[in-house]
Amino acid sequence: MSWVKHYHDDHMAVMRLLAKLEGNIKEIEMGEKRTHLNLELEEFARVIREVIIPHFKHEETGIYARIAEVSEEERDFINRMLEEHRRLYVAFEDYLSAVDSLDEAKLAAAGKIIIDILAKHIKKEELVIPKIAAKLDIS
Repeated sequence: MSWVKHYHDDHMAVMRLLAKLEGNIKEIEMGEKRTHLNLELEEFARVIREVIIPHFKHEETGIYARIAEVSEEERDFINRMLEEHRRLYVAFEDYLSAVDSLDEAKLAAAGKIIIDILAKHIKKEELVIPKIAAKLDIS
């Protein structure tokens, strides 16, 4: 499987989980928590640790580094994407600590930031990265 297909599959799986997280946050805010809500919140924490953060690290040392070498325009794009990674790392830390401490307000706030930034980030990657990779003949 090509890395582009692998990344796309990761992205689509995370987008589905973001929709689920959004529903979980609404439950918290409405005070209508289901029995399994904490398990779902912990599941997303596991995905952050075991899937999303390693995915980011792989991008940062792999495709992002290669794309940044192409031109100033691509380097500027990658710098913006890296800034989003930095903002997301902070939100991930907040989310993970909120799950551990069962701090619902902090969890909802961090979750909303993750949903907002990560969904847009994925859409940008899906739109731009494959085109640049094709120009570089990276498959």
